[in-house]
Amino acid sequence: MSLKDWIVPKYLHSSPKVRMKFVEKSRDARILKQVSESDSDSMIRKAATERLELLKSS
Repeated sequence: MSLKDWIVPKYLHSSPKVRMKFVEKSRDARILKQVSESDSDSMIRKAATERLELLKSS
């Protein structure tokens, strides 16, 4: 973990585990859309897309 990880939002954290936890708990559609389109990890992009769909159907 870098010093930067202490100050950036969780969805920009260097650890995929931290970003995934953020996606699993987030209700912010704007950020989830951004993560689904641009995260470097395909599993996180997929999880964000699924979470976004779940929020839309609620």
